[in-house]
Amino acid sequence: MKLDTKRLKLIPLKVQHLALAVDNYGEMATELGVRVTNTILDEEMQYAMKVRLRKVLEDEKNYLWLTNWAVVLKEENMIIGYIMIKGYPNKNGEVIVGYGIEEEYRKNGYATEALKGLIQWIFENPKAKQVIADTEKENVASHKVLGNVGAVKYKETHELIWWKIEK
Repeated sequence: MKLDTKRLKLIPLKVQHLALAVDNYGEMATELGVRVTNTILDEEMQYAMKVRLRKVLEDEKNYLWLTNWAVVLKEENMIIGYIMIKGYPNKNGEVIVGYGIEEEYRKNGYATEALKGLIQWIFENPKAKQVIADTEKENVASHKVLGNVGAVKYKETHELIWWKIEK
């Protein structure tokens, strides 16, 4: 399973990929058939991979709703970031997402393109009614991405802004 957009492939990581991402990132890239550019993940991404691995192991049949999806730039066949779904639609039909693009690939519309592609897939599920994302107040670039995909602000805390996209 993978999703294609104009410039990107979104590849959902299975259990073995999530485990390899922490232990041997280069081998994970090789197994996915993409060019190896990094051999280790930073601490924050390692933590994210471990959390997603734990969630996927709890419910492997629904892994697509619980995993990190590699954002692969088709032209270079390399991972430039990740986008994740944090669970199957809840009782209100909400699906929470998060994303990150490597710094040197930002400001090219890749996050917007990846998010649009994933939202389209999410909304194919009749139980999904809203896609939710939160951003730090200072993350203006992420605010722009969410605005570009049609998200609207609906809640604010001291540190975060919550956004939603309606089906």
